[in-house]
Amino acid sequence: MMMLLRFLLIGVLLTTVGSPAFSQLFDRNSQCRGGQFQCGSRCCSAGQRCSFDGYCIRAGGTYCGGGRSCGAFERCVAGGTRCAPAGANKCNSRLDCSGNTFCNARGECERIRPEFDPNTAIQGLPTLCDDGQSCASGSSCLPGGGCSRPGWFMCEETDSQCRPGFKCSEHQGCVPIKAIDCGYGKWCKPGEQCLPDGGCEKLSEGSDP
Repeated sequence: MMMLLRFLLIGVLLTTVGSPAFSQLFDRNSQCRGGQFQCGSRCCSAGQRCSFDGYCIRAGGTYCGGGRSCGAFERCVAGGTRCAPAGANKCNSRLDCSGNTFCNARGECERIRPEFDPNTAIQGLPTLCDDGQSCASGSSCLPGGGCSRPGWFMCEETDSQCRPGFKCSEHQGCVPIKAIDCGYGKWCKPGEQCLPDGGCEKLSEGSDP
């Protein structure tokens, strides 16, 4: 009788352990929410893919390894540690290009010519900026990134951009070359002087502006 009772208890225990409720109780961490699927120890969203080592790959992306992936229009570079625009010749900066090329203003790796000095614009060649981008001949690198418009120039003291025919204004801005500079981009005509209220006053004959 005791032997029969023991077998019955063992059967009940095995049935309980194998039930879905028991499995859910002791395996909650491996359950993914609705619309997700299991990928190793992670849960991926719909549209993502699961990598061979258990990481989620973004939709349309490329897996670089080590849990890193790039977007749909990007490729893995630098051993999978960075992303660059898709295409064998595309770039965001000089880091995306090989040693004998630079990233031009069109976002393409361009071969460095023998006479090319990457730090200065000479003989109509582009200027290489600190961020790895290059600016076309006639334009200059901006402190915050990007290039000035062709023919425009930077004021070193104020970081203002001035177009041809203008000069740097005191403190900020630009004024016409022949104008009387009043500061902050305000100006008066030749033969006038700047007033404290921002206006202009005609000079009397023989007086200096």
